[in-house]
Amino acid sequence: MRDRPTLLSDLGQNDTEVLEKLATKGRTWIVGGWIRDGLIRGGNRELDIATDLPPEEIVKIFPNSLTYGAKYGTVVVRIPGSDSEWEVTTLRTESEYNDGRRPDVVNFETGIIEDLSRRDFTVNAMALSYPDGEFIDPFGGLSDLDSKIIRAVGSASERFSEDGLRILRAYRFVAVSEGWGIEEETEAGLGDSLQMLDSVSAERIGTEFRRMLELPGSGRSISIMTEHGALQKILPGSRPPENYSPTGKLAVDLAVMFSNGGVSKEEAAIRSRQGLKATNAEISTLELLMEIEPEASLISIEEVRRFHAAISPSQREDVLDYLEVVGHSRREYVDAVERPDNGGRALIDGNMLAAETHLQPGVRLGRLKDYLHRLQIEGGLSDTSEILGLISDIDWENEDPSSWPKMTWP
Repeated sequence: MRDRPTLLSDLGQNDTEVLEKLATKGRTWIVGGWIRDGLIRGGNRELDIATDLPPEEIVKIFPNSLTYGAKYGTVVVRIPGSDSEWEVTTLRTESEYNDGRRPDVVNFETGIIEDLSRRDFTVNAMALSYPDGEFIDPFGGLSDLDSKIIRAVGSASERFSEDGLRILRAYRFVAVSEGWGIEEETEAGLGDSLQMLDSVSAERIGTEFRRMLELPGSGRSISIMTEHGALQKILPGSRPPENYSPTGKLAVDLAVMFSNGGVSKEEAAIRSRQGLKATNAEISTLELLMEIEPEASLISIEEVRRFHAAISPSQREDVLDYLEVVGHSRREYVDAVERPDNGGRALIDGNMLAAETHLQPGVRLGRLKDYLHRLQIEGGLSDTSEILGLISDIDWENEDPSSWPKMTWP
């Protein structure tokens, strides 16, 4: 862990400008994640600032500020010549969280210790006064950070009842790196407060869940969530494999967990939208992955050629990641197969096919064109005459067009 005296040296020029202007008018502190992450690893990070100045005074200093959170004491500061933004919050205490997220009562007449007492975990309840650099740690956050312990500030049940998203934040902090754990009373409070997730929007849950999956210790977090019942709460039917290590790709990880839980792709899509507000692109990839029969996928040159031509590069990577996770890696074999010419574009268009067959535009012509495209890709063909010659092997006048294979994968 880094030394506390090094923290102020991480400030950028614009950070310092904002802090200096605030400090000339009132008392100012750096708080929260900037300190936590600075002690862990340093580097660039968002700067959160606390001050004893009321919101209206902050706006006088920074006229371009955004004030949509001023009711709760938060002003988003903007300065000329910079695209960055700084959240500056008036010292406050809060009470009566009837919506499970925002306080109904906010009191601005308080001090820094009381302000820190409303925060979620001890590792987020540290402050650094500016400009003198006094380190304020009333709840032992530094010790917990050193021990890699997530501990609620005060009563865990109270903290989680104030904002249900804090439950998922606890799991995310466990995923920051290997070795993190949740303090016993805090863990008990988590298990007793899962109903608070009902009051958190799927969009907020999805954002927090994605962030967790991308962290190196996410496997541990998923395991704890499963043990507590939190994973089932937000994604019913999902069941991670034993000792599962997430890929960090939401669609891939959902496909693994829902498939392992025996959930259909249709139901998985519904639950992912309802539980996490998954995007259309994520749902499309999830459904694609859950159509796959891993043990029978990408085992022929013809299929690999079609795989390269039929889906996007990002989806191909997702498929290969998924197959690897479920124990049927095909990456080496797929990489060894030459990709189709021209990016897999169809060499026979509708006009060429109509001239050859005298078919009118419609379903039969369209399906025949798609079928020839598939044969072109699977056969590695690049000569239009050779592709058109395949028509003689198809009873294109009498067969049901719906019986012809499409140029799709899987």
